[in-house]
Amino acid sequence: MPRKHLVASQTNKKQQMQAKIWLKLAKEIKAAAKVGGPNIDANPRLKAAVDKALANNLSRESIDRNISGAAKDPANMTTVVYECYGPNGTQFIVTALTDNTNRTASNLRGYLGKINGQIARPNSVKIFFDNYAEFILLKNAKTNEDSILESLLAFNVVDIKEHEDNYEVLVDPSQFYDAKKALIDAGFSIHSGEVKLVAQDKKDITDEKVLEKLERFLDSCEDDDDIQSVVHNLL
Repeated sequence: MPRKHLVASQTNKKQQMQAKIWLKLAKEIKAAAKVGGPNIDANPRLKAAVDKALANNLSRESIDRNISGAAKDPANMTTVVYECYGPNGTQFIVTALTDNTNRTASNLRGYLGKINGQIARPNSVKIFFDNYAEFILLKNAKTNEDSILESLLAFNVVDIKEHEDNYEVLVDPSQFYDAKKALIDAGFSIHSGEVKLVAQDKKDITDEKVLEKLERFLDSCEDDDDIQSVVHNLL
């Protein structure tokens, strides 16, 4: 009986996490459509939001509903980017979509306070990050550095890193959609693909207590309805 209860609890937690992800994706779709219009092909921000939503299994019906409902939504959402310092040289760039910047900033300061971190001056953290198109390719029999490079000969490939079960590929951000099509046409399995900030140098934190605090900080940001994403320099 306790085991069944544990499994049910874990399942429920996963469902809650997925629902929260979908809520944030829908929020971004609505904001993007409201600012740049409902035409996906003419609105790069909306196109990126829809692509990310589809990659996270948000239904097409929900996507269309949020696009069509954007014009009628009375909420005035503002995108805010916070650059933050944490312990042991850690750095965070937190992007929020909020109708109350005072609430969002106050919440973030609370999360940072628990790791002895702080919000930094604009551009004091961003200078240590570069903007790239990042693709995570799942490994299979034909996935290796040579085959990836061969499929992307026409593109400016910045870096390819091999991990345990995937390859991380960085490309010039202006070539995102064309590079994505080339990888799909070549038969690679794309786990994720987006234009994002990537840290120039990664920090390997070995102190278990610091790691636990950092994980709790990231969990708090993920649970916050206003915070859309966090990029960092953690290895």
